[in-house]
Amino acid sequence: MTERTTARTLPQFARRLVSVRLKRPVVVRAPTRTPQRRTATRRAAQALGAGLVVFALLQIGLAVAARSALISDPFYGDKERLLRRVERAGAPGAVKVLALGSSRTEHGFAAGNVEHAAGAAGRPATAFNFGTSAAGPVTNDVYLRRLLADGHAPALLLLEVLPVLMADTGAEPPETRTLAADRLSWAETDRLVGRYEFPAQFRADRAAADGLPWQSHRFKLLGRVAPKTLPYQLRFNTSRMTDAHGWLPPAGGPGPDPQAGARTVAAYRDTLRDWRPGAAPAAALRDTLALCRAEHIDVALVLMPEASMFRALSPPVVQRRLSEFLAGTSAAFGCRLIDARDWVPDDGFLDGHHLLRPGAVVFTDRLTAEVIVPYLRDRSAGVKP
Repeated sequence: MTERTTARTLPQFARRLVSVRLKRPVVVRAPTRTPQRRTATRRAAQALGAGLVVFALLQIGLAVAARSALISDPFYGDKERLLRRVERAGAPGAVKVLALGSSRTEHGFAAGNVEHAAGAAGRPATAFNFGTSAAGPVTNDVYLRRLLADGHAPALLLLEVLPVLMADTGAEPPETRTLAADRLSWAETDRLVGRYEFPAQFRADRAAADGLPWQSHRFKLLGRVAPKTLPYQLRFNTSRMTDAHGWLPPAGGPGPDPQAGARTVAAYRDTLRDWRPGAAPAAALRDTLALCRAEHIDVALVLMPEASMFRALSPPVVQRRLSEFLAGTSAAFGCRLIDARDWVPDDGFLDGHHLLRPGAVVFTDRLTAEVIVPYLRDRSAGVKP
């Protein structure tokens, strides 16, 4: 029986099986890689490898560049550059006056006015406002040490004392929330952890800044080249918004902002209700004063102006506690204490503790007349301030 005969006589389903068996097998071959495809694959691998190398080199380069405060800490780096210009432009023999503190100082001390008044009094001086946002005793100590290392040695240091950042919070020092590890050197990081009760995690954060510098410094870089792409609080550019002498009048209307004042009260009420000095902030303040004594820098501790509603946040027992602490500290180091909290009327504040431009002028003029110019005269006469 032939295959054709068999196929005719078998049932339908059997004929299908036979036809399947009789068909020649189909061989599926993998597509042949053409030379063009191999070249494209090789180029893609090379591009990926080159990209990884470039990424690694950029990370390394940024890690090296971040050793400059212009990259790692623009709040310091930009102001230090301004300070250098002011000192270079000063008259020969000009006495150097420097204010160091928080945004209260940054907004409130019109340092350029001091130079004009000192010149008019026949006592040439350079004056600079090195106030920076959220700087308390720890940041002030870090910055003064940097300034001295960078060749800036003031004759008179106006050192702000901000009670909120001096407070004993029962936990870590307040500045652990405002001073990031990626703004510091390793030596500074070790000092803060070892001496001022900053958490050990601070070292891990500092290591991360070295390991992935773009992750740590990207907002600082973008804030320098494309600030409008970022929210205001991420631009790190306030030290580039000041006048030539470091003064930054606050943005806002011509008078107090009641809503901003209400936010201020809510933010500080609990801390000031039962304020007492914290051990770590007090140690940082004493270290700064000891450094000034060793470097022969005269110091005036300054309590910046506050509106009456802000002063009312501190009950009498807290007021006495603060006065006793500062009186003891200033006596121990032989420095003057300037309590300027009631120097400016309430309409001179934006939010109860940041001075508007007119308020800053009132404060600066009085500080110049009562403290700075007399200091310059005594110094010129050889009288120890």
